[in-house]
Amino acid sequence: MTAQLTRRAVLGGAVATAAGAGLLLGAPAASAAPNYSTGTFPTLSPGMTGLSVRALRYLLTHRGHHCGIANTYDTATTSAVRAFQSRRGLPATGTCNDATFRVLIGDLPATHYGETNYFVGGLQTLLIKHGYHMDGTTYFGSKTRRNVWAFQVGHNVGRSDYVSMLAWSSLFGPVSSGPMYPMLQRDTGTAQWSNCGPVAAIVLLIHQGKTPSGWTWDVTTRRTAVENFRYVAMGLAHTAARDAIGTEYPDFVNGFGKYGMSLWHGGIEDTLTQARAGRPSIAGGDVYKMPYAKSVSGPVSHWVTVLGFDGTYYLVADSISATTADYVHRLTATQLRTYAATNPGHPPETAKQNSILLR
Repeated sequence: MTAQLTRRAVLGGAVATAAGAGLLLGAPAASAAPNYSTGTFPTLSPGMTGLSVRALRYLLTHRGHHCGIANTYDTATTSAVRAFQSRRGLPATGTCNDATFRVLIGDLPATHYGETNYFVGGLQTLLIKHGYHMDGTTYFGSKTRRNVWAFQVGHNVGRSDYVSMLAWSSLFGPVSSGPMYPMLQRDTGTAQWSNCGPVAAIVLLIHQGKTPSGWTWDVTTRRTAVENFRYVAMGLAHTAARDAIGTEYPDFVNGFGKYGMSLWHGGIEDTLTQARAGRPSIAGGDVYKMPYAKSVSGPVSHWVTVLGFDGTYYLVADSISATTADYVHRLTATQLRTYAATNPGHPPETAKQNSILLR
């Protein structure tokens, strides 16, 4: 877990506690832009194709206008939209615009955890569009909830078990980011408390649309992917002595190089600048200074993944978060600077060049 080659992963008891197959249709083509929410629904019209159209057909089916589930805005979809509009006193154009979407979604209770229905099928389809792996069960279970949380936080929508109108419009909106898969380093093998670097790297790879070796799109089976990155991509020895030591910049260069990616070494200000441009990076510092619940009880050198910026906050995945805080965190620039200002076990000057950035 440490970011220091010469320090053991656990500093004097700093760690408080030890410790898919599916319908993914390709990684999203994310734009280099911050993850803002989208307050207006797009207009979907006859002849269009894609996952947004598929999701619309789920919503129409839930409303009793059965038009089948497919990715094309065909005559059946047009007829269903026109019938719904007529029934609700809207102009019967057969084109689904913002006003139609708001009526289609708005007078139902917000889609929420524990439900099974076609609305959830539409939700899962839109999560797939944004790069999240879903199995198309139409059940809003723990996997769907985890992905909803990540999307909500990533688009400046309050993290909730409910899907609000703002979340729906953002889901139907353009892809502005890769998926965010926070995960813990606990239970990732014998090097678990030295694995903050490999876990941070896995999170970044997924966000960039690359599938890490051994990754199953299920964080409960993350160990294989994390160990593959540590021992195969980074090329670290699988021994008790090396497992007790964290990872440094040269290890990341080796690891990301296996995926055709090159890096540069900068500081926290570079991380903040890159995040505002929609580019993720890995930042080092003292995780004990982070403001959320975490599995440490004292200063620890650490790596986190900074995944983006929502217009107000920086979005951070931290593998040493407490199990009760295993989600994407929203931090201020001041909080990240405080985290990166010192790095236990490192000379003070290393704080000036303690971020790992993509070229």
